Amino acid sequence: MKKLMTMAFLVGLFVLSACDKGNQDAEYLNGDISYINKDTVKVKDVTSKPIHIENLGYGMFSVYDSLIVFWNPKFSHHFFCIYNVDTEKEVGFFCNQGRGHHEFSSVAPVFQFFKTNNGLETTIQDDNSRKIYFWNISESISRKTTVYDTIISYNDLELGKNSVLSDLFYQSENTFLARKKSVYFIEGETPFPYYIKWRLSDSITHDYHVYKKIEMDDNADFSLQDRVYSHDAIKPDGSKIVQALRLVPQINIIDTKTGKITFHRLSDVSRVSLFDSKRDDGRVYYNSVQADDKYIYASYWGKQQWDAGFGTKSPFINTIHVFNWEGQMLYELKTDRTFFRIALDPVRNRLYTANLDTDEMYYIDLNEL
Repeated sequence: MKKLMTMAFLVGLFVLSACDKGNQDAEYLNGDISYINKDTVKVKDVTSKPIHIENLGYGMFSVYDSLIVFWNPKFSHHFFCIYNVDTEKEVGFFCNQGRGHHEFSSVAPVFQFFKTNNGLETTIQDDNSRKIYFWNISESISRKTTVYDTIISYNDLELGKNSVLSDLFYQSENTFLARKKSVYFIEGETPFPYYIKWRLSDSITHDYHVYKKIEMDDNADFSLQDRVYSHDAIKPDGSKIVQALRLVPQINIIDTKTGKITFHRLSDVSRVSLFDSKRDDGRVYYNSVQADDKYIYASYWGKQQWDAGFGTKSPFINTIHVFNWEGQMLYELKTDRTFFRIALDPVRNRLYTANLDTDEMYYIDLNEL
């Protein structure tokens, strides 16, 4: 028995050393990195169910209960179109395009829903006017016109002229989280985006630097911003943010209360590196991420970048990794249809997607798992 335990210890030590050998990524991370052994992960085959609503060029979408909120900047006069899953009918178009009163030249898709005493709401960030609009979806549907409960300015927030905010999340009353990113090269600044938290009555109250600050110089590689590109989601209670990285098989978890950041990478492909160009294998790993209070869902590819040219078919992405909020990988779901980009309905516990080639929409019922 002692010999077996010793052998197991040496094998584990070898795996860890093999993971870290020559990989300098850990030197850039503001936290501990752990490696996930997929051999212990349960693999489940799952069957999807179609819905009779076609994603007819409506672009990206989010789902809450019976509502699908489509986003597409190519709509004629609005940014969002809402459909009802149960009636399979279009509800209406909302949030006007333009340069007039309560109009936008550009807005991001819906990344987060939350319930208030006024109904179902989400936030819309207008970076041009530096304002945040609380869009009351329930009232908008009822009145058949766009209703904003509150409009808040963050013009006094000291961001600097070189920075923009993205991935805006509403954490609690008057408290927000957003990713701050530099838009062009300035010597002496770090190239890595990072999260900030602020309250309306204060300036920035906390920084969450996922990667260690690296001051830029004339020889610095500003493409490092692209290397750390991730798909992000927030835990519904606002206590954590997950980042699923595109170019390495890794998720980052940011604890917004303690500031602790942890990193979790698949061990069988851990030789891939964010910061060592010689270890760039040209593959795309995580393509989308969603989260609820218990689990993180990330669609996984793990193969070479596909041809994204006009008229080419999308890749058959049929793997979804399921993690808990401690970064443990619990399941690997194998789907019967492609799940390129996923949208979680936290009420009915479904994972939706749309086939980019056929416009067919369907979902996985997570309750059946």
